[in-house]
Amino acid sequence: MNMLDSLTQRKWVLPGIALVVGLVLGVGYAWGINPVKWVEGTPEQLRADLQRDFLRMAIDSYSINRDVDQAIKRYQSLGARAQQTLEEIGANPDKTRPTDIQNFRAVVEIFKPSAEPQATDVPVGGLSGITRLALPVCGGTIVLGLVLAAVFLLRDRVRLRGTPTMSEEEAAARMNLGSGPLPRASRSGQGADTSQEPLATFRTIYALGDDLYDDSFSIESGTGDFLGECGVGIGDVIGVGDPKKVSALEVWLFDKNDIQTVTKVLMSRYAFQDGATHNRLAAKGDPSLAESGGVIYLQTASLEVEARVVDLVYGEGALPPESFFERATIELRAWSRGN
Repeated sequence: MNMLDSLTQRKWVLPGIALVVGLVLGVGYAWGINPVKWVEGTPEQLRADLQRDFLRMAIDSYSINRDVDQAIKRYQSLGARAQQTLEEIGANPDKTRPTDIQNFRAVVEIFKPSAEPQATDVPVGGLSGITRLALPVCGGTIVLGLVLAAVFLLRDRVRLRGTPTMSEEEAAARMNLGSGPLPRASRSGQGADTSQEPLATFRTIYALGDDLYDDSFSIESGTGDFLGECGVGIGDVIGVGDPKKVSALEVWLFDKNDIQTVTKVLMSRYAFQDGATHNRLAAKGDPSLAESGGVIYLQTASLEVEARVVDLVYGEGALPPESFFERATIELRAWSRGN
């Protein structure tokens, strides 16, 4: 069950499932339920060898019943290949008597029309009951896939809009405390009341090798109303090769009542102390050093999330020490902010 929940949190899992289901239903309908059937075709649509057989039978029929109209009609039904087919039979009569071929040729030469025969339209039947049932199902599945894809794209676009600027109070606190998390006491009286039970508590675990790690969680009110989302994803990697060596994690908070998504970056000690990396990641969100027991806070217009690093283990290898995470467990707790 946990694996299923984890899969459904991925960005493209649900749209991908909808697309696959739509394709399977469409192919099953087109090949199994209602395959294409050719009906009421004309001799003009036959293969060349079958056209010769057809014309031989027409010649034999004319030699017996002498029905000129029927002979002309059958000859003209071969369309543009009628003359060529008659010449091929003349060159290779097989079981057809040459005299019958000559008589048939004389008839069609005498009554040959001045214009080329027009192609016969193939009538199209109405939709069957199964067709009327299956088409809405397939169409609905495709529409559902497109809607899900649009929802995920919109959510990602909202997340990438940027992060709000820090207030003067927060900036002063960071100057005094470095780039670590702000203490709870430094927050304004408009912050969330953490003496109350949180709206929701989530726990997410990153492990080395999870190159698509990106967990997100819905925040709902006590009555089930959607308030926003929060989550953690890969923020940056170091080195090359697989698996990815994650050196920073992005913690984000989306509020449906706010125009921006707040993002903060939990960085490995090496990335945090490296000036170039620190400055580059600061463009994504407020940088913080990832430490076991460390806490950061994210605030929007009506929500506040506390992100606590429950457990942190660095990976080892050829890369610099404490440069990438082997495992990181983060707990997210969300509150509604007071007015």
